[in-house]
Amino acid sequence: MQTRTTFRESGNALICALIAILIVSLIGANVLSNSTTRLNVSSNHVRAWKEALEAAEGGGEMAFAELRKQTSTDATVRASQWSGWTTSGTTHTSPQTTFGASNLITQTMVETLYFDASGVFHAGANPDPAQNNWYRVRSKGTAPLPNLKRTGMDDALVQDGQTHFAALGSTQMKDIVARSKGDSLLRKIDFQYDHFVSTYGPNGDGVNKTLVAPLAAPSISRRIEQIVTPVTPFFDAAIKANGVFYGLGSAAYIDSYDSRNGPYDPTVKTNPSSPYYKDSRHGSVEINSGTATIKGTIYGDVATNGGTVINSQYVTGTVDNNVPFTLEDYHMPDTSGWSFQAAGTGAGKLPSSVTSNSQTLTPPAAGTSAAPNYYVISTLSGKLTVNQVAGEETYVAIRVNSSDVNGEGIIGGITVNPGVHLRIYFDYNISTKNSDLANNNPTSTNPLASNLQFYGISPPRDANGNPVRTQTIDLNSGNPGTLAATFYAPSAAVNENGNPDFIGTVVCKTFYANGNIAWHYDRALNSEGELLDFR
Repeated sequence: MQTRTTFRESGNALICALIAILIVSLIGANVLSNSTTRLNVSSNHVRAWKEALEAAEGGGEMAFAELRKQTSTDATVRASQWSGWTTSGTTHTSPQTTFGASNLITQTMVETLYFDASGVFHAGANPDPAQNNWYRVRSKGTAPLPNLKRTGMDDALVQDGQTHFAALGSTQMKDIVARSKGDSLLRKIDFQYDHFVSTYGPNGDGVNKTLVAPLAAPSISRRIEQIVTPVTPFFDAAIKANGVFYGLGSAAYIDSYDSRNGPYDPTVKTNPSSPYYKDSRHGSVEINSGTATIKGTIYGDVATNGGTVINSQYVTGTVDNNVPFTLEDYHMPDTSGWSFQAAGTGAGKLPSSVTSNSQTLTPPAAGTSAAPNYYVISTLSGKLTVNQVAGEETYVAIRVNSSDVNGEGIIGGITVNPGVHLRIYFDYNISTKNSDLANNNPTSTNPLASNLQFYGISPPRDANGNPVRTQTIDLNSGNPGTLAATFYAPSAAVNENGNPDFIGTVVCKTFYANGNIAWHYDRALNSEGELLDFR
């Protein structure tokens, strides 16, 4: 009987090995692809997302530096403002700037803005030449993405029955993060077109939407917006003192109003139903690290830089002892662009020293806020009246650069008539009566403090950094009336010895007052006065 021969099936193992290799290869390829995607997102996309913000912030800093050229004492620096930028009306656009090892790109647009009397923002220069402009800075930063044009992970918020939003720090939030839901929804990558312009328009207002190529492809761009405010000597405080503050009288008070809404109304501060009630609660006091002894009611806040507040129960607002405070020496601004008027007699002139009790001045021209009629005198011991030029708004600046044997530069009187904007710069001391400072612009019953401004030029310092002399402002009692003025004298000790209706603000080294003053800070002063800086 013949047996059947059995053949070995040697091909089965080879096929199984090939299938196993294929499966392992597919798994490996999938893992590699997923890892590459995640590496691309975690390394390139996240890095570019952060760098795009840095580029945008760099553009904002460039704009800020350009704006600050306005405050330079160097005429050459001021003249170079916006050099290389494109200007259209009151809008300035920077050239595209590439910087850094990653070739970051930034471009910035600066728009001029202002507030009207109702507090509404408007585009364009302020129609009031005495008011400083605000600015809106819009900066775009772009970070190119290296390597291939790869998309990110799919983070679409699909309806999968799971939670996609949760409270910050909750267990649900940790689960959502672990599932990477929404991880990169904000990280829009521009491949062929700038998605922001095509979706929202170049200004983000939905106007002029169009398809434009990105600055770099692929790339990630981010945009920031900054509102830049002018820093003026009188910003949002009735009294600022680098040292101690004492005052006012026990029956005195400090409140505020906004002259752009009409004359001061004493009933508003205690009438919450008034539409201007919020404007009445900014009669604030700020000091450095000294002591503020409160006498009378403050309808506002008190802020110190690590100082001490005594009698805080008289403060209707908040008391904050952790507010940074700096007050630099004040120096005479650049006058090269002003209309200098030499000393003399006759029409439009002032003598080298005002001693007459009937000295009048009508300038030869109206001047402007940026280029006022400029006079230099040694002392003012008489009474000076400044008149308007032929129905035009008239701008005058007077420097009092010396003193008498007692160190007094101004002991006389000053009257500002309607239509006149007067700035007094003084190097030494002031000692005069409240009633001898008469501000009649626009009227004697409704004067604006911004029309009579005093600037105390800080005394020079010796080799050790100490002032070579002191500076004082003594406002003495007289017939009670209205004193509407501003005083910016960072090196001066101010003593208010009367009890007038005071409209305005004081910035000084130390402040003392013992009279029952009704003190009203005008919020319109926020944008008034000489421009010191931006923030």
